[in-house]
Amino acid sequence: EGGGEGGGECEGGDKPAAEGELSPHVWAVPYVLFASSVCFALGSGMTVKFFPLFFVNDCGLAPAQVQLIYVVVPLVMAAMSGLGTRAARCFGRAQVMCGFKTAGIALLVCMALLDSWVKRSAVGSSEHTFRVAVVAALYVVRTGLMNCTYPLEESLLMDHVPKSARARWKSLDSISVFGWCGSAALGGYLADRYSYSTTFLVTAAIQLAGTALQIPLIFITRKAESPAPRAAEGGGTTAPLHAAPAGPEAAGGGGAGSAGQ
Repeated sequence: EGGGEGGGECEGGDKPAAEGELSPHVWAVPYVLFASSVCFALGSGMTVKFFPLFFVNDCGLAPAQVQLIYVVVPLVMAAMSGLGTRAARCFGRAQVMCGFKTAGIALLVCMALLDSWVKRSAVGSSEHTFRVAVVAALYVVRTGLMNCTYPLEESLLMDHVPKSARARWKSLDSISVFGWCGSAALGGYLADRYSYSTTFLVTAAIQLAGTALQIPLIFITRKAESPAPRAAEGGGTTAPLHAAPAGPEAAGGGGAGSAGQ
């Protein structure tokens, strides 16, 4: 199913690279994307449902203040989605996916490490307000970085899967959704047994594994997305990008989707 044997059919773009310019491993693209989406779903499911509790219990925010954060999140996600699309035209989709994910994971680690820093300040003091604002800003940017690559992942999948197999590959999202929901139980256990910061670190480790799985895509798709072959074919500078929408974080869509990260 994964885009055919030995380079496979590439129908997602208007002008895919010539067959001789494709990597012989291009058939692996949908398998890699699926495996990484499962990792992201498992890792994200452990924490997404507990971020509001983290802000209330550890940061001392009121429920209304927490919801204000979630008002800002989709706006940042939309802005970063456009930024990611523009960056992909310059550097390539796989490069931007891995770069943004790595940055988002680093910010999640920072949130975990700053948890004790926030707790050392008195609730209600100006110092506490500043520290909570720093953590909230890290969360908003982190969420935007992790979720804004969803259109790139979808376009990469569609470009390397035959039209006849696209529905089957999309149906595998249900597995990611199951993992996203099932891992929440483990996240709750870790948060109760240890702390929210411990859960964040475990999530970061799992998501880092998912990002590592995507690194081979940089080399597999590099020839197809390089500016030289595109210019030679008259198809622009990069493969076309499909503007697949990213849903709100609370929606919980499958794996690579915005909600799961």
